[in-house]
Amino acid sequence: MNKYVKIVLIATSVVAVTASLFMVWRMTHVPKRKIIIKKHAVAVKKAAKKKALPEISKKTPRPRIAIVLDDFGYNMNGLDTLFSSGLPVTLSVLPDLPYSRRVAELARSKGFEVILHLPLEANDKSAPAESGTIRTDMSENTINSMLERELESVPGLTGISNHQGSKATEDVATMSVIMAGLKKRNLYFFDSLVTDKSVCRDVAKKFNVRYAKRDIFLDGSMSPEYIEKQMLSLRKFAFRRGSAIAVGHDRKNTLAVLKRMMPELAAEGVEFVTLSDMVK
Repeated sequence: MNKYVKIVLIATSVVAVTASLFMVWRMTHVPKRKIIIKKHAVAVKKAAKKKALPEISKKTPRPRIAIVLDDFGYNMNGLDTLFSSGLPVTLSVLPDLPYSRRVAELARSKGFEVILHLPLEANDKSAPAESGTIRTDMSENTINSMLERELESVPGLTGISNHQGSKATEDVATMSVIMAGLKKRNLYFFDSLVTDKSVCRDVAKKFNVRYAKRDIFLDGSMSPEYIEKQMLSLRKFAFRRGSAIAVGHDRKNTLAVLKRMMPELAAEGVEFVTLSDMVK
């Protein structure tokens, strides 16, 4: 081995030994860095506070709200969810459908209020109509006969509301026959208010029939976001006016939003009542 090679080997050995000694010194004299592990996103989510309802002016500390759910009778879907939730709502049942009587009887047995959702003629001729729709060109006898049959198909009812009916509820003659029939049976009329030309209030007053009208429509869209927005409008309206009546349908998203938001509103002081408590 020549002299040059020996020098290179010695230099390499010195560098290796020096590096090893430096690493040993660093491990024994330099403080260890603290390793921080980020918490999982789930933990952050659990710590997040519950979203608060928007601040509003509350002129009435304990307003009353009635919620009516329309169009029962086609099936029995959703009833278990509704009944198990304990939500104080009024069921509006269409007449002469396969499940009209069963829904009404079951709802009554569970302590729910039931009304007849009476099909009435609409201005829109293309709108699908129920087979038992009362039209403005019918005679008084025909209207009375149809009203009698449809009332009998929904047992235990306390009043009626109009299903569609933008044309019929604008017609004094048609509504006079219906109001006379309700007065005879001591039933009230709930105006779904599908037209701003409704004569129902005035005709009900003439026949001394108890009356109420819709204030808010909850589910013109079936999206949960839309229904939640309408519930917030209902809340604002009720705290400002002292009472409010909302109409929705037996739909999955509607029931889910009601189940979540009704307890929140009740905690603020809202009293949920039956429709009978709101008619005058």
